[in-house]
Formats: sequence, C-alpha cells, structure tokens
Amino acid sequence: MDLDLETAKTSQKIIESTMNNKSSEVENLITKTLGVLQENGIYGCILYLNSRTSEAEKKIGPVIHEELLKMTKRLVKTPTKNDDYEYLTDEICSDIDLLILTKQLWEQTLTYARYGAKART
Repeated sequence: MDLDLETAKTSQKIIESTMNNKSSEVENLITKTLGVLQENGIYGCILYLNSRTSEAEKKIGPVIHEELLKMTKRLVKTPTKNDDYEYLTDEICSDIDLLILTKQLWEQTLTYARYGAKART
C-alpha cells in the first residue's frame, strides 16, 4: 500500500470538501492544525479542530477531522469505535508504533492540504 498516495488522496478530499470556503481560511486552519498536531499530538489535534469558534472554522474543522479519521480507520486496521476520542485513545494512542505512524500520516496529509489550499488562490 502506498501511504503517500493515501495522504495525497485524503488531502484532495479535504480541499474538494472546502471549496465553498475562502482558500485563505482553509489554509490558515490547516496550518494551525498542523502546528497543534506537531506540538500536542493527534488527540490534541482532534480536540483543537472540534473547539473552533469562528463561523468559517466551524465549517472547515469538521471536514479535516472527518477525513483524517476516515483515512486512519482505513489504513490502520484496528477495531473502530463510535466515539472518535475513545477510538484515538484506546486504539491509536495506546500503541506507540500506531501513534507514530498516524501522526506522520496526518502531518503529510495536512502539509499536502495546505499546499492544495494555497494553490487554489
């Protein structure tokens, strides 16, 4: 399985799903999300996306959240749970190898998505 291809496809889905938003708003939230991911990890990243308060970020954040988790559940074969937070803590964060893999996949996806948002302008 080509993980780089999967991250590229996921980033394209994020960009396609946010076409109704200004590219600068999409790029800004992706950049901030990438920073949170790098500093606070995958759990902090999802919390950050779900805590946005501006109208634009309330629309963009759930798209990023959904696409990152869909990719993770597709690539990282673990039992899925209905609650995203529980899934991350019980299935991903509890296994250091999966945690590192997931963080790297998300970083690559968000980097590609940031470039995609920038290219839209």
